[in-house]
Amino acid sequence: MQYEMEQVSIRMVKEPPLISDRPITGPDSAVDIIGEYLGDFDRELMVLVNLRNDGKPINMNIMSIGTINASIACPREALKASILSNAAAIMLFHNHPSGNLTPSREDIMTTDKMIKAYRLLDIQVLDHIIIGPDRQFYSMRARDTFDLPSSDYCAVLNDLRFDDLKPRHPDRGEAR
Repeated sequence: MQYEMEQVSIRMVKEPPLISDRPITGPDSAVDIIGEYLGDFDRELMVLVNLRNDGKPINMNIMSIGTINASIACPREALKASILSNAAAIMLFHNHPSGNLTPSREDIMTTDKMIKAYRLLDIQVLDHIIIGPDRQFYSMRARDTFDLPSSDYCAVLNDLRFDDLKPRHPDRGEAR
């Protein structure tokens, strides 16, 4: 019996440029480049900027368009764009149309998820910046909201836990 498997491919689609080729050297230059774009939206957007080794933006990916006070971002979708872009580092941005730049609990949790996911690929998350009206901003890195901790990878063979990764049988909810 011959089996058939569909072949699929993922391609990046280029859209008109929204940012410059100036390097991002910190929160101020990041907001100069992306702030004008994000500052005027009436709902939250979560944006990822992929960067080269020299800090120059490769591209920008809108990960989520949310509501007036929420935006959802999935690390899996963000990683696709960064891998296809061959990014050395990334910066996360989102806007708070209300003007209150304080990160929410969800903002901090999303940032933590992204840091952990990107760490597995050795892509550094440089910052997560919340942008408000008139180019006001809150840099989580500058405010020490998060830290890039040292690696928490296992260094001893006995510490590896493959058991947690066993797929569950869909009908019985048990490991195969």
